[in-house]
Amino acid sequence: MDFNHITIFTGNYGSGKTELAINYAQWLSKRVSRVLLVDLDVINPYFRSREKVKMLEEQDIEVIYPKNLAQADLPIITADVKKVMHNKDVYGIIDVGGDEEGAIALGSSFRELEGQKYEMNLVVNTMRPFTSNVDGIILAKERIEKRSQLEFSGIICNINLGRETELKHIEEGYPVVKEAASKMGLPIKFIAIWEELLPLSNDLKIEEEIFPVKLYNNPPWINKKG
Repeated sequence: MDFNHITIFTGNYGSGKTELAINYAQWLSKRVSRVLLVDLDVINPYFRSREKVKMLEEQDIEVIYPKNLAQADLPIITADVKKVMHNKDVYGIIDVGGDEEGAIALGSSFRELEGQKYEMNLVVNTMRPFTSNVDGIILAKERIEKRSQLEFSGIICNINLGRETELKHIEEGYPVVKEAASKMGLPIKFIAIWEELLPLSNDLKIEEEIFPVKLYNNPPWINKKG
């Protein structure tokens, strides 16, 4: 099977992109020789915690997190990240926020990605207010593309409320994501579903492949309003 050299996961706050990046890295590490996970999330850096890094390193997944990215006036791509982009012997997975700072950080990699075999995925969660409808999803896509200077290659449907997710949430949100994808002319790469719901997934009327997701943290916004 042929995999892209670089896979980017980005989306609005609460999209679940980091959980997806972790799970995809774990999945990919069983199929290729070397996987590196790059944390470019400026606002909500996940991998600053040593125990989280250790968990992945024990699974032969290397983690790169530029330590001063959040303090930089203009987020830049560090030498370590550039090595990932130019080393054809590794498969890089990039986790980056869809906010303005994240998109700028991603945009600083524009020249590094030219000529590379990469894919950029918009992670969509209709349980979040700014991507709860078709117009919101399209707006999120356009804003990120404008700021990053990169174009999306696909959408990942990741409808969830963390461990509070029910099958009905996916049933209600899937048609919204489907319509948005059609209007944008982008394929839905897969439907991410919390692994606890897999036994019930046969009841879902979906066309795309299901990608099971193991949750390592409940989203911080679950207990917040909005």
